[in-house]
Amino acid sequence: MAEESIRVYLSKDKKKNFKAACVMQDRDMSDVVNELIDKWLDQNGVYIHGEKET
Repeated sequence: MAEESIRVYLSKDKKKNFKAACVMQDRDMSDVVNELIDKWLDQNGVYIHGEKET
């Protein structure tokens, strides 16, 4: 599947803390955000065709 980018605005401190937490866990920031969005979509009953099997 092709990936696209989005722009998210955060406070400077929030970005710094998020980046630091990702580095401490040896995680890529994009991977973490993707997981968080997937969880949010699942919790809200939103499924994207081809990405979530019911």
